[in-house]
Amino acid sequence: MSLRLLGPLVAVVLAIPAPAFAQEKTDGAGVYKKAVPSVVWVHSKRSNGLATGSGSLIDKDRRLVLTNYHVVQDNPSAAVFFPQFRDGHPIAEKEYYKDRAKRLGVAGKVIALDKKADLAIIQVEHVPEKTEALPLAAGSPEPGANVHSIGSAGKSDALFGYVKGSVRQVYKKDWRAELEPRKVAHFEAKVIETDSPTNPGDSGGPLLNDKGELVGVTQGGAVNAQLVSTFIDISEVKQLLNTSAVKGVKADKPAKPARTTPTVSDGAKLFSDDAVKAANAALAELFKKELDVMIETHKTATSDEKKLDELRKAKPADRTAFVRDWTRERIRKADADVGILICDDPKSLYVDITPEMRGRFADDTVKKVVDTLTDGLRAKKPDDALAAAVKVIRESWKEKK
Repeated sequence: MSLRLLGPLVAVVLAIPAPAFAQEKTDGAGVYKKAVPSVVWVHSKRSNGLATGSGSLIDKDRRLVLTNYHVVQDNPSAAVFFPQFRDGHPIAEKEYYKDRAKRLGVAGKVIALDKKADLAIIQVEHVPEKTEALPLAAGSPEPGANVHSIGSAGKSDALFGYVKGSVRQVYKKDWRAELEPRKVAHFEAKVIETDSPTNPGDSGGPLLNDKGELVGVTQGGAVNAQLVSTFIDISEVKQLLNTSAVKGVKADKPAKPARTTPTVSDGAKLFSDDAVKAANAALAELFKKELDVMIETHKTATSDEKKLDELRKAKPADRTAFVRDWTRERIRKADADVGILICDDPKSLYVDITPEMRGRFADDTVKKVVDTLTDGLRAKKPDDALAAAVKVIRESWKEKK
C-alpha cells in the first residue's frame, strides 16, 4: 500500500541568515546546471568489448572520480569523458564523444575498490580547469527528500541525462547481481531506495540533494518493480575514502591535458607574426570542427652535429624517410590529424595525414599542400605559402555531418 501526502506544507523561517548555498537555485534545472560539469561518462574495456557507465569528480586536487565497482570490475584502468559545452549547455549527443574519443577521453587508473559496497575510485590524468568536485553531503537523506540523479544510459543516444525523484527509504541491503554471464557478485551496503527510474549505463553516476551535494551513487533498478531504484549511500562512499588506498593518494602534478587549440610552431622563423596569427585563427576554426592540424618549422633536423652532417650528405630518399618518420612521430605526440613539418637545414618538407582521417580528404590533398608550400617558399613568399596551404586543407577536408 502506498501513501501520498495531500495536505499543504508549512514552511518555518528562522530569523538567521541562510548559508550562501541555500540561497542558490535548488530546483532540478539549477542542481543539474551546477553539478553536470563534474559528471563523467566512464569507459572500461572487457574481454568481449567495452562497458560504459557513469561517475563523478569528488576530489579535484587528487583528480579522483567515483563510480561503481561493477562499471570497472577488476580492470586496472578506465577512460572518462567530461562533458563538453556549447552555448553554456553540455553537448549530449553520444556520437560527438565517440567521434572524438582519442581527443576527449581522459585516461585513468583504478586506485581503490569496495567490491562489497559496489564502489570504485579512478584517478584520472587531468581535470578540466574550471571543473569543480561535487561536495559530499554530511549524512544520508531522509525518506521523502527530493533527489536528483545524472547518468548516461546505455540505451539512450544522449549522455548526462537528468532524473528527479524522491527517497523511499534508507536501509541496509544484501543482494546479488549478475555482472556478466556466469559472473555473479554479492553486494552488501547501506542504500538509498528511490522512485527514480534508472537504466544500465547510469550506474556510478551521482545522486544529489537539493543543495547539489552528493548523497549516493547510482547502483541499479529493481528488475521486477516499477520506480524502485537503488543507490549506494554516502556513508559507504566516505568509508572508502577513509581507506589507506585512497588516503595515501597524493595531489601530484597532473598529466598535461590534450591541446585545446592548435598553434603554428615556427621554430625556423619562416613566417611573419601576422601570418602565424592568421594561420592560427584558421586552424582554431578547424579544431572546433574536430580537425587538428599540426604545423612546425625547425632550423635544423637535429642538434647532433654528426647526425646533421650525415643528413646533409644523405641521398634524397634517405633524407625523405628520416623526415617522414620525424613528422609522424610529431603527429603522434601532438595527437594531431594532419602534420606539416618544414626544416631549414637540411631543407626538407613533409606532409602527412593520419590513416583514420585520410578518407575525409580528397585524394590529392597532400600533393596540393606540398606543391603550394614548395612553390611559395621557392618564390620567397612564405606568408602566402602558409595561408594557401591552410586554405587547401580547409577546402579539401570533408566535414562530418
